[in-house]
Amino acid sequence: MNAGEFNQRLIFMQPPKQDGAYPNPDAEPTVYTKAWGRLKTLKGSTRFIAAQSQMEHNRDFTIRYQKKLSDMERPKQLIAMWRDKEHEIESIEDVDGLKKEMLIVLKAVT
Repeated sequence: MNAGEFNQRLIFMQPPKQDGAYPNPDAEPTVYTKAWGRLKTLKGSTRFIAAQSQMEHNRDFTIRYQKKLSDMERPKQLIAMWRDKEHEIESIEDVDGLKKEMLIVLKAVT
């Protein structure tokens, strides 16, 4: 793992808490955690397959393992911010189950 490759900043945000039956339009999301990641771009046949399955807006990031992002710990409505754009979290997986790296698949919100 080369630390210099982790040059993309990901910010994981929690939506505002709802007080009662009426949502507060002025409520801001709160930062859940931040991570530096490595972006893996789709190239060649992988890009062509992604375009066919309408996954061309997906982005794959690798980050260092964070327990708070595991399936058992993270909140359900978590969103990710990358380059000041909101992304839905498609999946977060522990790479090889070694608790060293996590693979995060994000989908750009359009």
